Amino acid sequence: MGKKTLTNSHCLLELTEKAQAGVLKAFSGLPECQALARGFDWSRDDGALPAALVERIKHLRKEQRDPAEREALRVLRLASPRGAAILATVAEQLNDSDLIALFLSQDGCEIGRSVWMRTHSDESARLFDVAESILNTGDLRGNKRLHDAFDVPCDDAPPFIWSDSVKKELETHLTTAMRLAEPCEVIHVPLADEARDGETKTVHYLVVRFAGEQVTAVQVINRNRRSFCYFPARDATLIYAPHRKMVEVYAHTLSTRAPLANVLSKHGFKMPLSNRPLDRSRYDLSRFARPLKDEKPRIDGAKVEHLYLIEAKALLGHATDAVTLHIDSGAELHEVIDERWGNHPFAQPGALLGVTLVADLVFEGETSVTPLSIVLAEPGRCSLSGEKDQRLRRVGMQLLEALGVRKPLHPGSGVDDPNLIAQVARLLECATSPLDGFALAKLGIDIDRLEDEGILTEGERITETVVQLDDGAPFTVKLERCADLNQVRYRDPLTGMDVVLPAKLARRWKVQLNWLREEIITALGSALKGVRGRHLDDEPVFLGEMDIDGHAVALYFAAKMSSERQYARVDAALRLRPRAVPGIVLTTASIPFPFAGTNVVIPIEDVLSDGGDGSAIDTTRLKVAYRHGQLAAMGGTTVSLKVSADGYSATLYLPGKAPWKVTNKAKIAVLQRLVDAYTAGTPHVNTKKLMEDTGCASPANLFSKNSPWRDYLVKVKGAHAWQLNLPTLDAPVDDDTEVETEEAAMAG
Repeated sequence: MGKKTLTNSHCLLELTEKAQAGVLKAFSGLPECQALARGFDWSRDDGALPAALVERIKHLRKEQRDPAEREALRVLRLASPRGAAILATVAEQLNDSDLIALFLSQDGCEIGRSVWMRTHSDESARLFDVAESILNTGDLRGNKRLHDAFDVPCDDAPPFIWSDSVKKELETHLTTAMRLAEPCEVIHVPLADEARDGETKTVHYLVVRFAGEQVTAVQVINRNRRSFCYFPARDATLIYAPHRKMVEVYAHTLSTRAPLANVLSKHGFKMPLSNRPLDRSRYDLSRFARPLKDEKPRIDGAKVEHLYLIEAKALLGHATDAVTLHIDSGAELHEVIDERWGNHPFAQPGALLGVTLVADLVFEGETSVTPLSIVLAEPGRCSLSGEKDQRLRRVGMQLLEALGVRKPLHPGSGVDDPNLIAQVARLLECATSPLDGFALAKLGIDIDRLEDEGILTEGERITETVVQLDDGAPFTVKLERCADLNQVRYRDPLTGMDVVLPAKLARRWKVQLNWLREEIITALGSALKGVRGRHLDDEPVFLGEMDIDGHAVALYFAAKMSSERQYARVDAALRLRPRAVPGIVLTTASIPFPFAGTNVVIPIEDVLSDGGDGSAIDTTRLKVAYRHGQLAAMGGTTVSLKVSADGYSATLYLPGKAPWKVTNKAKIAVLQRLVDAYTAGTPHVNTKKLMEDTGCASPANLFSKNSPWRDYLVKVKGAHAWQLNLPTLDAPVDDDTEVETEEAAMAG
């Protein structure tokens, strides 16, 4: 037999070596560690326990060991110095002096307290999760997919005072901002943070806990597969640091970060700022790919004597390796590096990750030079937000704006603008990133507007383009910079004259495709119900539901629905999601295929509002377009019964329903009579004729209690007859019709 070895179990081994016996026993009581504790003898000597436990771990299968390894990692992270400090602060929310004392008196120091918080009770486990969310913010800071930073535009940031009324107000408005079906929970944790001057400041962490999108899974019990649904736990974290005048938001969904920050601003800060939205800025580091020695920007109240970089960090061709350059002499960074390194990454705008800029300033009325150091890093990180000297902070912001580095963004400001949504639809129809400025211009895209929304991000410069000559032949011309940085020019090959173009056309632009889809979701406004944070990569994207004529109609989004390949893929995917009533597929295509599965395909441009009604998409037009097409959409699947060759099994296909497979010749005969009647145009079948030669008086006697037959067969009101259950939205309802009981219907 081969020797047992351990792989990917470093945390379990470390915990086993460092923790005391009692702590290990408590840890093994977790559901994730059942395999670790099952059959293990805990009565042995404490000194021999770790070695025996390691031997036990070696004999566990990987699928048994991995859950315990993950829990060990969580425990050790919160036993680290920063994690332990966070956990101790969070423990104060136990609101029980005896429990807090018990927590602090645990054996095993930090590891013992971490394990106790994880295992003691459901409430302590909840606080363990909160502490873990706060700890994770340090690792996720700067991650563009999860993190955004917002400036608080004021001289003195308002304080944050936590109370029950603030908690209730935040929970109400955060639930609305994230469009949750169930209320969220907000947990406030104030933590001490040491500022640059050594003074301790308070940073407010708000952990927002909520249920995620419903997930369906399959489990195996006694070799039988059983489906079940659950709502996974999700959270978002807001951080407010008054001394840094900054709000940070950690959330999976891009378009909700600004609304979450605005909610905190309006309902969390109890000062006049509470009625003002927060500003979001983007710091474009591409300017530092060029020398600064000749740059002397004009700013109010001060003169710039000298600008130079003392540090820069750039990627080495890909997203894992980077190089940092530090220069103390004050010399021009590019001159120093150009002499020693050709084609270096510091001259590539897209490669720069961060810089430290130093400006030697002379303020009005002064003769001495005041140095100002500014640290910039993506995304949205700037040391000026923590600058206590308001004069330096103001001048620094002006300097960055004059250099074109600081660019305020306003994400979500155009969600009610039909023109913006039309551009978003056209851009999604292209669905590529990056796109050059010339292509965007042909699409009619307002580059400045979408850059302000954060949808477009400026990339590298284009050095040449193709123009059409009079005879139609293409000709490549070189683009050159003009004296005006906002313009470029090329020499016309026929006339020899210079042709001037906007500089933004001679750029490649990175397109935030996920954000584009979220703009469409937000544009639907309050008409949607239960929209959650989700991955938006795969189409069709489920947007939510809309109430139309009392029915919950599903809405989907899919681009390029005029393409046969895309249509076939979306159509196949939607047929795997049958619903009782036809749905809606919103698409960016102008002339799409009319139906997909049993869903009406509607171009977004056909349902844009005229403006002024609070939503970019006119829901009235959307409902009218749906009603016109919903009956025809039911033809997306035909009514049929496919019988096997031996005649002992058959599958019934109905529009909007999952295929139903039955076995038994009597059942097949009943379904065949109903399908034949529907095909003949007389869908009603008399009960006696329907059940002939089956030995049963009604379908209730023929089909078992667990059978879904009631979803496929329905009794005709006012008659002793049955028909197939085909959903329609326009069936008239008689107000005086007596409601028939289920027992009477089953009796036939």
